[in-house]
Parts: sequence; C-alpha cells; structure tokens
Amino acid sequence: MEELESLTIDNRERIGRRTGVPFIVFTYDPKDELSVDDTVEAYVKKLRNRGQSVERIDMRDLVFTLLEEERILDAVIEKEQANEGELREGLSSVLLGGRTDEQGLIAETIKDRIDDVDTAVVYRTGVLYPFAGISSILMQLENEIETPFVVFYPAVKEDKSLKFLDKTEGTYYRARVI
Repeated sequence: MEELESLTIDNRERIGRRTGVPFIVFTYDPKDELSVDDTVEAYVKKLRNRGQSVERIDMRDLVFTLLEEERILDAVIEKEQANEGELREGLSSVLLGGRTDEQGLIAETIKDRIDDVDTAVVYRTGVLYPFAGISSILMQLENEIETPFVVFYPAVKEDKSLKFLDKTEGTYYRARVI
C-alpha cells in the first residue's frame, strides 16, 4: 500500500511516465477479498484528505447496473445456470463490445465517470470473471483517459503476467503493477 500511496499522493507526475498510460494495478491475494473494501475506503479517504477528487467505482455494482439498464439481468441469471459458455460470449459482446479495440459499455461508462476527477479507484473487479479480464478494459481505455486509474485486482503477479484463479490473465499490462 505504501508504494501505491506514495505514487498517487506524493509522486503523481511519475504515473504513466514509463508506460505511457495512467494505469496502476494493485494486486492482492484473492483470499483477502473481504477486507479489500476497508482498504479501498481508507485509501480513498487519504486521497480526499490530500485534496484530491476521487471517483470510486465498484465494478460489481457497475456490471449489474449496466445489465439492468440493458434489461438483460434476468436473462443473464437464467443463462448462467443453463449454458455458461454462451453466457460468457454474450456478456463479453454486450459489456466489452465484443472486441478489445472498440469501447464497450464498461469502458464508456468508466470514461464518462472519471472525466473530471483527480484519481479513479476501481475495485471488486473479480466480477468480470469469466467473461472478461481487467486487461480488456484497460486496452479499451488506453489513449482515452488521462486520469490516474487505480485498479484493485485479486491476482498473483508472475513474471510479466497476472494469475487470477490460477489462470493467466494475459501479458498486456502496460499498467504499473504493484
């Protein structure tokens, strides 16, 4: 946490200097998922106490809100029980736009919400599994946002990739991974 706080509070000019993107992925042991809300709350409070405006995005709430707005939440719940593979493809298409080089609903919504803030903090990102990885959303936001974008992500860092639920998330990470 110290490195994250130092970077986003005291050394903001260093964010994205090496990678060209304002993304920071803060990894934590998935076993700590229940305590992360408190960690996020304390971190956001520190940022605000330093005069920063912060948009806190609960990815779980965002996904469910988007599914409700698209009027497909009930269908998703039914499909989850019947055919997980088909559900994964459908959710990816609806929420991610089907391809990583175009903005989907999640990226569009995030972009709109963080336009006028100093820092964005995203958490509860495990909800994206199995239809998306956080790397897909970061790719869609690349070159679209300048706001420092902190993602709390339940994964284990291995070499140049992240493992989520013992599966490799991918090697995209231009983000600074802490």
